Amino acid sequence: MQKQQAFAYLAELERASIVLGLGRAKKFLKALGRPEQRFRSIHVGGTKGKGSTAALLESILRKAGYRTALYTSPHLVAFNERIQVNGKKISDKKLVELVSGLKRIKEKKKLVLTHFEFITALAFKYFAEQRVDFAVIEVGMGGRLDATNVVMPCASVITNIEREHTQYLGNTIEKIAREKAGIIKPCVPLVTAERNPKILTIFKKTCREKNSKFVAVKKPYAGKISLLGGFQRMNAALAVAAVEELRLQGFQISEKAIREGLAHAKWPGRFEIVRRNPPVILDCCHTPGAARVCANAFKEIFPRKKAVLVIGVSSDKNIPGIAQELAPIACAVVATEAEIRAMPAGRIAREFSKSGIGVVIVSGVKNAVKEGVALAGGNGIVLVAGSCFVAGEALESLGMR
Repeated sequence: MQKQQAFAYLAELERASIVLGLGRAKKFLKALGRPEQRFRSIHVGGTKGKGSTAALLESILRKAGYRTALYTSPHLVAFNERIQVNGKKISDKKLVELVSGLKRIKEKKKLVLTHFEFITALAFKYFAEQRVDFAVIEVGMGGRLDATNVVMPCASVITNIEREHTQYLGNTIEKIAREKAGIIKPCVPLVTAERNPKILTIFKKTCREKNSKFVAVKKPYAGKISLLGGFQRMNAALAVAAVEELRLQGFQISEKAIREGLAHAKWPGRFEIVRRNPPVILDCCHTPGAARVCANAFKEIFPRKKAVLVIGVSSDKNIPGIAQELAPIACAVVATEAEIRAMPAGRIAREFSKSGIGVVIVSGVKNAVKEGVALAGGNGIVLVAGSCFVAGEALESLGMR
């Protein structure tokens, strides 16, 4: 199988419907020799901040001398970003080899798999082959029925809960919380930064039922971190709390490793300044809560300033809520569409127009970024936001693969 064929096969799988459940993933992993049982893991779920928290955790563990793996989704530019060992993305050669091998096993066993189930098994197979000590695994969607929930972690982390993917997870915050709480395993500690009393009640009840320790993180981390924005300090505090649970289990992780891990972690596209003149910021905020966090970070770092907002969101997102949060920090809006799962730019434009802001519609993220930079001129600030797909295309348009 060639590279083009491998990626075409993954794209073919991705066009199929999302179907939650663990049965198919378990059968496939059994056929692969149970690779998920050959490394330790930390399972990270939640609505926003789970990718950042996972990246911070991986960085700390690597600084502590462990051979680490990181599994996240979606990617910004290249699929390989999702599967990393010791901070290095899986190579095209290895990815093609694994896709080819796993495809043969899947067809021999006559298994029907979703895209996420296939790539999760691929990642676990790769991590097992690479003999990693720890894999930090980000939940794809929800938790209870997510393909990643086959792991038995050393610690579970849930960042926070917000209404999302209601067609799959339920139409109330309580139902969504129960799905997210599905990653809590028997006798495995849960660390969370959630503050909603109703949700915390659900988490505590689940922990009692499973004899699992419950740890609530309430204060942000006060030391140096590499990721911008005050919101990342709570993600850092979550990472440190999870590390403390590992230390209680006997794993050697020094204070120096914690400090250096947090100071050198990398997580692209999360309030990341990718250009200085004019400043261009990328943020993958895709929910109203994430947009609020992005807006607060902007006001924190650029006080009394406003941004030229280049925005595109996925078709299933809450654009009224996102517009309500981002409009106050925008002086102009460029509405656009990513190539994948895009909401029509006209619908985005209508929401922002309600705030009285000047809005233009530009086809294609690359052209939209150019328009944003032109509108910003020499003294303005460009904020590209709305989804990882938009951030990824923006990175490519800026020549920063």
